[in-house]
Amino acid sequence: MKRYILLMLLFGLWLAPGAALARAQTDAIVITAGQHVAGNVATIAQDIRVDGTVDGDVTSWNGAITIAGSVGGDVVSYGGAVTVMPTGQVAGHILASAGKLHQAPGAVVAGQKISGGAGEALASLLDLLNPAGPVDLDDTLGHALFGVALAVLLAAFCLLYTVFWPGRVALAGDVLRHLPGRALTLGVLTTLALALALLPLAGLLVASVVGVPVLLMLLALALALYVYGLVVLARTLSARGGIPTNGGATLAKSGPMVAFTLVLVLLIAVAVALAPLWGLALFFLVASPGLGAVVLSRGGMAQPLAAR
Repeated sequence: MKRYILLMLLFGLWLAPGAALARAQTDAIVITAGQHVAGNVATIAQDIRVDGTVDGDVTSWNGAITIAGSVGGDVVSYGGAVTVMPTGQVAGHILASAGKLHQAPGAVVAGQKISGGAGEALASLLDLLNPAGPVDLDDTLGHALFGVALAVLLAAFCLLYTVFWPGRVALAGDVLRHLPGRALTLGVLTTLALALALLPLAGLLVASVVGVPVLLMLLALALALYVYGLVVLARTLSARGGIPTNGGATLAKSGPMVAFTLVLVLLIAVAVALAPLWGLALFFLVASPGLGAVVLSRGGMAQPLAAR
């Protein structure tokens, strides 16, 4: 548990210099001329203007970024425009996911300048998950299709886990039944740690062409772990309903567990169709206890002493 707390503290320290030294002016974060920020500057929706010096990265999820001073790291905006003024200097890369990148004559950018392409696809995905404007018929259809696709993907992976790893699923399910509090705590802390680590890491990886497939592989790995946790949770729920937990059960004998799994998948798919961002958050939270049991059981291969 100490390692997870340390991870969260380190991430807080990563953001602290920018938050502490930058000050807001007219709803924007402004690093004034002569001001020096030794760390990073990051916002969610606020615009950022740098007239001074930032040693680290400048990142905003949905705000515009204007650089008239010096930035030692990368400049990344997923939903807003990025403008580098004639006096601006950027030592790293620039990513403008919305495709709006303006570099004035005289501005210096040492790294890559990326707008549109992979960045535009990421911006479209973010807009699908959390649209900035009013939701129309196309958005509703997109949400529904996204929910159906997610349901099919989750159901397929759940069945694969059930068929190929029945013993591991059963052992991890037993750990969850005997140590529910510990599994829930570890699962939630793991989810928080992954969220805090993936957000800044995603910003760095998307800023390069090579980083995009690496990010996709990391997201696929995280999804596979949580699907594993979802199957373990379904196994535990079926066991609490009086269904035997024979580790060598075949798929035909695991009908009730499969039914519990499909019910969970259906609920998550409906939530994603109604509100994609909240639906995905629900998926990760629901699967967290099962993920905690997977970690405690070392992937379903060893039962902790406390659960014996």
